[in-house]
Amino acid sequence: MRAFLIHKLVIAADVPEEAGEFYRQEIGGELPKTIAELSPDTEVRCDDGQKKTIRARIGEELDQRNAWLRMGVPCELHWPFVVGDLA
Repeated sequence: MRAFLIHKLVIAADVPEEAGEFYRQEIGGELPKTIAELSPDTEVRCDDGQKKTIRARIGEELDQRNAWLRMGVPCELHWPFVVGDLA
């Protein structure tokens, strides 16, 4: 997964179009004219206030989703998600 900046939110998705569609459906609001891709080493502010790299956050989320799959719970591994706010 890659990370895309939409306004001040960083969204993980496979392609920018998925990130834009996720933003439109889940967050709401207008999309910017361009959706920038961010480096995996960029730091973001998480929900708990900590700062982590995009790479770390994506890894955490994918690990969590894989755990659900191992338990037999249906889960879309590559579904877009909010990584955090741009720090």
